[in-house]
Amino acid sequence: MIPWPIALLTALYAALATCSFAGVWRLLVVGQTGRDLAWSLAWTGLSGAAMLGLALMKPWGRRLAVWTSALLMASALCAAWFAVARPAPQPRWSFVATGLAAVQMVVIRYLTRPRVKRWFVVSSAGPLANN
Repeated sequence: MIPWPIALLTALYAALATCSFAGVWRLLVVGQTGRDLAWSLAWTGLSGAAMLGLALMKPWGRRLAVWTSALLMASALCAAWFAVARPAPQPRWSFVATGLAAVQMVVIRYLTRPRVKRWFVVSSAGPLANN
């Protein structure tokens, strides 16, 4: 059984993957311009990998979620910098991206707690682990 905090984190990453895939869809199918396909694909892949790693409750899945969260945090900070460094700066988007980076940092801190690590070790041992 997946603990509810891990289920909420999985839902967060599912929402991120859905939103970023919607951006990919708009670029490829609808033909909307003005966005970068690489950013949307990267966010879709990273958030999908974190979602998968958390849902499987394996030790490697937790490590995958920590690493993808770190990469998402770095890309969110890059997006915040790009939003401000443009010829026409957009500080609102910079605050949104910085807030998302802060959420990723909280997720990393949470997933590296010893109690949370034990959840992933116990769940990977199978049903006879408690005997």
